[in-house]
Amino acid sequence: MKTNFLFPNAFKKPSLLLLALSCIGLVFVLNFNDDEAVKIQANVFALMNDEGFKGPFYFRWITNNILDEIAMTLFIVSGLIFAFSKEKMEDEMVAKIRLESLVWATYVNYAVLLFCILFIYGLPFLNVMMYNMFTLLLFFIVRFHWMLYKNNIISDDEE
Repeated sequence: MKTNFLFPNAFKKPSLLLLALSCIGLVFVLNFNDDEAVKIQANVFALMNDEGFKGPFYFRWITNNILDEIAMTLFIVSGLIFAFSKEKMEDEMVAKIRLESLVWATYVNYAVLLFCILFIYGLPFLNVMMYNMFTLLLFFIVRFHWMLYKNNIISDDEE
């Protein structure tokens, strides 16, 4: 089966390590670094920046703590590479499981988002939207690897 859109299998283990580390970093940054105890200050170009009472500014260089951007970027890139790397034995069954898992993850992600839209209001909803950026990828990874695991157990039992 031709899978031009998947990363090589050699990327799977390094991306899993980066995904685990970035997940820990992301949880820290988003939940425990409110007072910005850990900072990585850098000058960055902002398409739009809102500085409170001064109003929004467009197309300017600003000084920003980029720790959250680094954690989010590492999580997304390593998650995508891990999720869409070929398996050692990539066949039609794995492709079917991958597709079904992606559809399932999309349904579950938007069901959770709809629930949050209906029952969470105000600033906590901003946190929901922030976490929602990552949940589709996480749901897919968990479902895909769970189904591969279950499929391997069933095929081992049949032998």
